[in-house]
Amino acid sequence: MANDGGDRDGPDAEVDALARALATLLNPSKIDGVVNCCVRAVHDEAWEGPRTGLLHVRFGEDRPRVEDLAYLLWTECMYYALPRRRQERFRREIAADMTAVARCYRAVRDLFIDFNARHPERASELGEVLAYCLVQEHLGAAQVASKMSLKTAANMPVHGLDGIHAVFENGALTVYFLESKLASEGRRGVASYAASAAEFLGDRRQYLREYEIVADLGNLDALEGEARQRALDHFDVIGHPELRRRERFVGIICHSEPGHFGKRLRIRDDQPPDIHERDFAERYAADHGKLRLVARKQLLKHGADPAKAIVLLVAVPDVRELRKAFYAAMGVAERELPLDGDDLEMDDDEDAGGDPV
Repeated sequence: MANDGGDRDGPDAEVDALARALATLLNPSKIDGVVNCCVRAVHDEAWEGPRTGLLHVRFGEDRPRVEDLAYLLWTECMYYALPRRRQERFRREIAADMTAVARCYRAVRDLFIDFNARHPERASELGEVLAYCLVQEHLGAAQVASKMSLKTAANMPVHGLDGIHAVFENGALTVYFLESKLASEGRRGVASYAASAAEFLGDRRQYLREYEIVADLGNLDALEGEARQRALDHFDVIGHPELRRRERFVGIICHSEPGHFGKRLRIRDDQPPDIHERDFAERYAADHGKLRLVARKQLLKHGADPAKAIVLLVAVPDVRELRKAFYAAMGVAERELPLDGDDLEMDDDEDAGGDPV
């Protein structure tokens, strides 16, 4: 019988409750204020994947707002790094006593310092926070496990995904597995992401471990009642294989783009201030066809399914300078570490027959 629009009960009501419950795990993000999307990662009937979007740091007239992006990403760490229940505890403490703000700041900063001390060879935090923000904003998917807090636990391995997000839509739970890369150029970051995607998808043990992390140590414990149980059931891929799920592997590649950023229009008072950003966005958007073809070729090369992948490339003038500004905003010294993909041997035709992207 068709639904008459009245009160709903039974399985449909449970599904609605799960969708609403997961939505409560979304945190506010102002990433669109400092990152512009010039090509959205939408479905294209003539393209078999991956869905590929292009974004870039916004401009303040003619100057890319790199420091603003770095500062915003650091402030978003308050949400990214702390498990949901700890966030809620800090909210209550701050409401009662404003000095708790300092304790919250220190708790987050200490997580990063502890991570750096335990794993001095890794410097992926910037990319992970950027991925967290963009997947929330552009895919509407909430973080279901705080990977930073888990990575600093003594008994937790550092290896694994950079993030796990989820949303209930179109009658199924969509789980987004996140992998972030900081790269000296777009195609190298894409190649590094494709290799990581294939490695994860080919490791059944790690795949199941990520689901276990969400169920046992993730943010679902902040939910209540039937919605919480439904969420736990959906993340129990062994115990409840009958439940409807989609899985997508998302790559967020933040890369240096000195070529396009190096071309500046003349400063003219008779032009609108945003003409410089619009000019950059138009030139960068023209690379979309080449970049998505690179992504497809790399995913196929490593045995991953492009139809189940989403690639978001974020252009900045210099990734190393952004990383330095991020650590400066945090109040700690940035460590000089290699960028993702710099050690890869790239074929001359890897950019699909054009100049290197």
